[in-house]
Amino acid sequence: MEQNALQSLLAFEEKPTIGRIAVFPDIHYCSERAIPVGVAFRTTEVFFPLVTGKDMGCGVAYLRIPRPDVLRPFDKARHYRAFEREAHGMTNEGLGGGNHFLSLEESADYLYLIVHTGSRNLGIYMYQENSRLLQQHNPGHDWLPIGLATPSYRQEYERVLAYAASRRREFLLKTYEFLQRNQYVAAGTPVLADSCHNLLEFRPDGVIHRKGSTQLAADGEVVIPLSMSRGSLIVKPNRWAAALEQALWSCAHGAGRRYSRTDTLKHWHSLKKADKEAYRQRFAELLNRQGDFDSSILQEFDFAYKDSAALLATQPYLICCDETRPIVTVKFTGV
Repeated sequence: MEQNALQSLLAFEEKPTIGRIAVFPDIHYCSERAIPVGVAFRTTEVFFPLVTGKDMGCGVAYLRIPRPDVLRPFDKARHYRAFEREAHGMTNEGLGGGNHFLSLEESADYLYLIVHTGSRNLGIYMYQENSRLLQQHNPGHDWLPIGLATPSYRQEYERVLAYAASRRREFLLKTYEFLQRNQYVAAGTPVLADSCHNLLEFRPDGVIHRKGSTQLAADGEVVIPLSMSRGSLIVKPNRWAAALEQALWSCAHGAGRRYSRTDTLKHWHSLKKADKEAYRQRFAELLNRQGDFDSSILQEFDFAYKDSAALLATQPYLICCDETRPIVTVKFTGV
């Protein structure tokens, strides 16, 4: 764990209102708020409305297509730019920056359409409302009494989460239509699964805050993206595992960064010419006009992230259902 992440975590757990804290392998420092990304924690008497930042409702969803419905491999040379243009017009708010993405990935049995995005402008609105509540009821602090989470407040919060989920669904269904129009997949009944990793869950026994930790529910599958060049894990909870409750029904939302974004760029420049060329050949569709990768792409390659083996070794309550490898990925910052 990064030293600055550990320090902020230890400082946060000193707060008297904090109950159990669950920490996941992808924990990393966050300068915006006191607690790092990659944790879940429980409270009973208060809640921390700003802890998830402005992108509350952010999550990852997949549309899974059986291999028999796949008519032919995706032709990157012919259709990547068309797919990228299509993705830009799928919603009026875009995917977002950072590590948000839309990808085609595959395993032995399935083609997966995977999207990582959140609530965008509606999340910003809710963040501003939460800031207003703090200023009005508890200025100078980052928590509110649980009584202020009224039914109307919770209804509005759920509206933000539902909007984020609907955006992910829209991206996936429009990608599915694109693949059908271009005769990559046949019409069928693909399976859609959605998960959220940035939210407050209001429960009868308290509030679970998830900041970069994926919510698990019953037998539902969730996606843990590993990196742009490595693919994803598809996992589900073992509901009989005692550790599941200790982990607050949550799991990692990614492999976790091995290098910061700045150090990732330094690592890239330290690679041998042949190693760089191997990446250029494998991901030629992502090269810019100068024949290199933009920094936003380099920051998401496999060398920037931890070994995925730790994800399952340290979360024994997870069942690995599938593992994908990437075909194509679209990243961009929307409006």
